[in-house]
Amino acid sequence: MRIDPRIGIDALSWELDEHGETRGRVLDLSPMGARLERPYVGGPTPRDMPLLLDVPGIDEVLWARAEVMFDQVVASRSPSAGRLGLVRRTGYRIVVAAARDLRLLRELVFDTHRAHELAASDEMGFASCYTRG
Repeated sequence: MRIDPRIGIDALSWELDEHGETRGRVLDLSPMGARLERPYVGGPTPRDMPLLLDVPGIDEVLWARAEVMFDQVVASRSPSAGRLGLVRRTGYRIVVAAARDLRLLRELVFDTHRAHELAASDEMGFASCYTRG
């Protein structure tokens, strides 16, 4: 069961392994995890991975070590699918990061989630005025 909020985001990411860097996109973010997408190029699912996250709203690149929670290969027509027309989506849980980076990430996720909830409640309040007789 998920307790912390998760926000949709479009941010750059890099996974670092023995073959070098793999650039991707962060699709959603939580205080302790991220879902990444990048072109599928083959290879096994790693158990853990050093990550760099360039998150909008935070003026620094966050470094973390994360473990794989899920790894999916899906067909896609997006340009990010590469030659094979496949993207790899991987969910990571952050297991090691600087306390300062974790605090920045947590504040960003909770503040963004709260702002989205307030905007949605304002829209509902505005729309409800039409239902009053």
